[in-house]
Amino acid sequence: MDGAQDDAELTALAEVAREYGHHLGSARFAGVAVDHEDRALTVYRVPDPAFDSELLTLLAGDIPVRLVDAPHSRTELLVARERVWALGDSIPITAISVPADGTRLVVTADAPEADTQAALDELVPGLAVAASGTAVPR
Repeated sequence: MDGAQDDAELTALAEVAREYGHHLGSARFAGVAVDHEDRALTVYRVPDPAFDSELLTLLAGDIPVRLVDAPHSRTELLVARERVWALGDSIPITAISVPADGTRLVVTADAPEADTQAALDELVPGLAVAASGTAVPR
């Protein structure tokens, strides 16, 4: 296969993973990453044998699929993100990133990181990390 066809196939398979993860698998799905170099997919999910089995059935084929444990589902992080946006009255939040690997939200604000982190720890403990307004998300 040529590179364009490989990319199209990888992209389509990643979309299948996202669709399942955003709908029926939303309690477990965190995100998906395409590895063009190795021609593979990595799916981040909160471990669950039923989810894994269904997802691997949907993605069955020639492209390798790696399942990687994630501490939080995308749904859990999206709910936390909405709660964090509510802090906008007291902390000038400029961006909130939801990581594909299910780790923690990255909250960028035009405020001291320590103040923002303290507010995040109170509101959504363990679900978000603060970054200054000029920081590159980590």
